[in-house]
Amino acid sequence: MISLGFTGYLVGDNISQRVIEKSLAKQVISTSTVGKSSQLQKLLNEIVIEQRIPGAVMYITTPKGSWLGASGVNNLSTKTRMKPTDGFAIASMSKTFMAVVVLKLVEQGKIGLDRAIATYLPRDITPHIVNSDKITVRQLLNHTSGVAEYLETKEFIQATAKRSRSQPWTAREAIQYMYKEQPQANPGEKFIYTDCNYILLELIVENITRGTLAQAIRSQILKPLGLKHTFTELREPTIGEVATGYGDRNKDGKLDSYAKVNDGNGLGDGGLVSTAEDLAKFAKALFVKKTLLSSKMMKQMLKFKDNGVGYSYGLGVERFSSPLAKAIGHSGTAYGFVTLLAYIPNQNTTIVVLLNNQNVDIKSVAKTGLEVVENH
Repeated sequence: MISLGFTGYLVGDNISQRVIEKSLAKQVISTSTVGKSSQLQKLLNEIVIEQRIPGAVMYITTPKGSWLGASGVNNLSTKTRMKPTDGFAIASMSKTFMAVVVLKLVEQGKIGLDRAIATYLPRDITPHIVNSDKITVRQLLNHTSGVAEYLETKEFIQATAKRSRSQPWTAREAIQYMYKEQPQANPGEKFIYTDCNYILLELIVENITRGTLAQAIRSQILKPLGLKHTFTELREPTIGEVATGYGDRNKDGKLDSYAKVNDGNGLGDGGLVSTAEDLAKFAKALFVKKTLLSSKMMKQMLKFKDNGVGYSYGLGVERFSSPLAKAIGHSGTAYGFVTLLAYIPNQNTTIVVLLNNQNVDIKSVAKTGLEVVENH
């Protein structure tokens, strides 16, 4: 593959704009940097400064080549330079991995997409899930089940404030916070993006496979594809260096660390940590080479329905509208991170953007990066 350029860095002494700007002089730049590569690195540096992002990684691969760059720092306290190989909690992007695991179980005849979830849930869980005899596996995958949410309940929010990262949440624990909540809609009635759908899928996968979700993802996806830098947070050993997430948690205009926060890390709705290169490999296998799923399952995954909220959703996959029209993939926001994986079929182009400030419009960042590739 032809390289579009080099791997670039911006080294900052602290988060202040003044110091970051000074650090541009220390930037590691290949002598062969020309054209798109230098423009992309410049863009990434500007984004870090202008949008107060501690650090960023961007990876773009096209039929003409690829570019991987990093800018800023992965931790404000240690001032460690961000590297392109650093891991990020990818949050809801993990849902696409979950969907692949579920669809593989469908291929194997162990799950029926249009069968009621009561068929597959643990028996002690089923009575607590309203409409479990009517909700289908497909409706969990495409967020049309109408189930209540657990993340936004006052009780769960209070519990996370007291929960240390040495006490990983289990799906059974998390799901209990929606037991007393009323359904948001009738099954199949409308699209409502709900993380609880994927907690229920985690319970189904673990009940069917008699193992953990982390084991299923590793055996079905990570190991076959050679994704050596992806793991389930708090469930598996940390691999490589992982960036620290930040966000304005106190609504005071300051960036706060999420390093000690445990608000569901490692669960089926968003528990993976990965790198830009691993995510690009995953996208290539799923959307380009189409080796992860059969053609029949891919057709099911990519059955998109307009949901009236600005994008369409298939089975664990988003079809973006503006500013990433015609791209498919998934985004994620949680734990101080915002992440995006997007594949543009008519251009055979993949972009991965990973930021460690969750208060940023990542789709606009990705669009700007793609425009640099198109216009230079």
